[in-house]
Amino acid sequence: MIIELARAAGDLALDYADKLEVEGKPDGSLVTQADREAEQLIRTGLQERWPQDAIIGEEMLGADDLSRGRVWCLDPIDGTHNFIGGLPLWAVCIAMCADGIPVLGVIHAPALGLTWTAFQGQGAYCNGERLSVADNAKIARSDMIAFTTEAADELRLDLPHSQRNLGSAALHTGYVASGVFKACFFSSWWVWDVVAGAAISFGAGAAACNLHGERVTSFAGFAAQGKNEPLILAPASCCDILAANTEYCPLQSC
Repeated sequence: MIIELARAAGDLALDYADKLEVEGKPDGSLVTQADREAEQLIRTGLQERWPQDAIIGEEMLGADDLSRGRVWCLDPIDGTHNFIGGLPLWAVCIAMCADGIPVLGVIHAPALGLTWTAFQGQGAYCNGERLSVADNAKIARSDMIAFTTEAADELRLDLPHSQRNLGSAALHTGYVASGVFKACFFSSWWVWDVVAGAAISFGAGAAACNLHGERVTSFAGFAAQGKNEPLILAPASCCDILAANTEYCPLQSC
């Protein structure tokens, strides 16, 4: 059902592609009626099936605590700027945390024909193919490492690497799980940007850590309706070296 909801939301967004009404948000980001209607479509489907569960989404907010019970995290169009501009680099994200632990994630990129999925205990998949990251601690100059726009502004990785930014945090995480990107960095991130990708990355054998190298397995301690401090998704053996070689300089203090 969750995959079907993601696909339905993606189809809805595609139907709007040539007739978008674009608005600015207070934080300077953009939103369209496709974002709002796609989120409502997903919410309605979840509420009909699991009315007792909490939901938080980018456009309509909702739950303010990830630590108790089942909480669904929604980003109806991750990469809205790309979507508006006609780039295919955007995705529908649906995730669920149980007492803070991401146990389900779906990232559906309709314009790319890619769907990443992970369900607790069943591994991670892309278009039905099982994913498994190579657990190699070495970081090479040729390794592609993704940074969100905020991370590119606030984080400096002092290791040879090839930096990328697709304009979609969800795609960054999907490509980590697929082994295309060695790692991805987030700074000033929202839970709906990351949780689906975390579930999928974990299912593929990757790990998350903060800049102290501490592993992150639960999102119970993170702000549900606010931005959070840096996070890295990478093969588990890479977390320590990446964290130890990353300098963090928040924009407001630089």
